[in-house]
Amino acid sequence: MVGNDSGASGNQSLALSPGRRRFLRGAAGVCLASTVGIGSVGATKSSPGDERWRVDFGNSDSLSGPSLSPVVDGSLFVNNTDAVHALTASTGDEEWQFGVGETRLLDSPIVSDGTVFVATDVPFGSETQDESDTSVYALDAATGTQEWQFDAYEQSVAPLVVADDTVFIPGQFCVYAVDAATGDQRWQFEVGYGVEDGLTVSDGTLYVGDSDGNVFAVNVATGEEAWRFDVGMRLTTELTVADGTLFVGAMSDAEQQPAGADLQYYISALDGATGDERWRFTLDTATGEDDPGIVSPRLEFVTVVDDTVFAGSDECYGNSSACSSLYAVDATTGEETWQFEASGSVDTMTKANGTVFAGTALGRAGDGIVHAVDADTGTEVWNFNAGNLLASPVTVVNGTLFVVSRIIRSTEPEFEDAYRLNALDAATGDEKWQFVAERDIDPPRFADDTVFLSADYTTVHALDAGTADPNEETETDDTERSADGDESAASRSNADEDSAGETANDESNESRSESEGNESATAPVAADDTESDDGSENPEDEMPGMGIPAAVTSLGGVGYLLKRRLERFDSDDS
Repeated sequence: MVGNDSGASGNQSLALSPGRRRFLRGAAGVCLASTVGIGSVGATKSSPGDERWRVDFGNSDSLSGPSLSPVVDGSLFVNNTDAVHALTASTGDEEWQFGVGETRLLDSPIVSDGTVFVATDVPFGSETQDESDTSVYALDAATGTQEWQFDAYEQSVAPLVVADDTVFIPGQFCVYAVDAATGDQRWQFEVGYGVEDGLTVSDGTLYVGDSDGNVFAVNVATGEEAWRFDVGMRLTTELTVADGTLFVGAMSDAEQQPAGADLQYYISALDGATGDERWRFTLDTATGEDDPGIVSPRLEFVTVVDDTVFAGSDECYGNSSACSSLYAVDATTGEETWQFEASGSVDTMTKANGTVFAGTALGRAGDGIVHAVDADTGTEVWNFNAGNLLASPVTVVNGTLFVVSRIIRSTEPEFEDAYRLNALDAATGDEKWQFVAERDIDPPRFADDTVFLSADYTTVHALDAGTADPNEETETDDTERSADGDESAASRSNADEDSAGETANDESNESRSESEGNESATAPVAADDTESDDGSENPEDEMPGMGIPAAVTSLGGVGYLLKRRLERFDSDDS
């Protein structure tokens, strides 16, 4: 086992102030107020980590900034607080923008079949707040012209999903299905109190969980319930579909267990067509101690890669091997293949080239450690201390691992932190380069040997990723040409999420697979943001099973969850 530590201590010289970041060498233009300033390096030869261009949106909102789509047909779509922008991915030049007035854009844009879909809500306490809390806009991807607008009368609680020519809007009490071409409502389906951890679509069925512990299968064409399954107390992971099986992570309450038994934390494999439980894998929480402490290894994600289910468990305030672990389980039988005990809550993972990369402390207190684990044996190959916490899923692109982390610069006399994008050699864990921002870095996107990221709540940067194969001229995994909603076109997964490995933070499902580096996920992300028409994957990377919606939205879901976690940290530190 090789240990690498690149925490803030000993690396303070790399955490430079704004305008002096080590790898921002281009003389990029910066604009004022809400205008967009473009600085382009153009054809200038760059090295890994160098800035190719940047766009400064001049935001005054300190808690949210630009949110990025995957690159589609050479364009990067950006949700800034009050406008959608289309940028040329190679130069940063603005193609068009669409304003949404005093409302606020949510999550990342979703691009499908030549249309950009975005959701807005009205900030709490706004004078413009009325009976419509959430609006969804469909915009022509080439021109930015509005195609339609749909107003929902409850707040959206999770990112949109686009699949089967339908836009699915998760509200607090209902899921709305809207025709993707016209914006006409097809049906609405009532759940319990709130959609739990997003939606996924596969083979004409929408799968959704609610906060009451129910999983529903809904016919996409009619909105009729096909079946439901009671998981017990509540779902703890996003839903994942692979080969006709729905995988969920859940916990059941004491009343459903034998007398005196603890809570049960488990993975359930359900028949996607009938809802019948095929198998259940339960974490062993026994400690053999009279006072084991609080043993609550809730599952943080469940994702499927090839024929293996991977799941990560939370850390506990007690002594149990079930806590802070990465599990590999046979997807057909439910038998454990191996268990790896990590350094903290296992919140994200991706797989590439026979190695599973697991990250701890995603958007939560604790050391953000990346563990590289042999996919066949569960043996650790190397680990890397990325900082105080991870702020993005783990993504692998052409042999380079990317992850965003929070680093602590100092605690005295005043607390000072920063955010860092780490680029590591996936084989060894050695650092290749890094990029540091003062206040925030959202989960990045990848295309054509470029890393696209939003930093400091105001600026979009395009950096040389250093992932190009010098012997080949091919587009990188992150480029999404046309996500048309066909599940076959998106076999990427939670990782979509934007990646070319398999991600788990969030998310693996056929429907996601059709996604996550979410992912999503909370879901994972692997090596790129690309979704090609034929659904082909990067030959070097493997991704978990998901679906197009998942692929397109996994990072959006991850960003949604991370924003909630990280905003809590910001408020706690202030």
